[in-house]
Amino acid sequence: MSIEISRETEARLAAEAYRHGISVNALLERLMNERAALISSAKDHPELPVWSLGSLGALHRRDIYDDVR
Repeated sequence: MSIEISRETEARLAAEAYRHGISVNALLERLMNERAALISSAKDHPELPVWSLGSLGALHRRDIYDDVR
């Protein structure tokens, strides 16, 4: 398989792989695995977000909207 990337991106990938002492292929594999782990982790915790609003304290979506049970 081949993909087209700019020379700048190719140079950045090669430099990063060299810095880690691995091949570009191994670097790309590592990056894809890290991304997959992040996505998997996000799917495992589909909770409503809690935002800190200072003196109000934590505000949940259910505090604003009545469609959440």
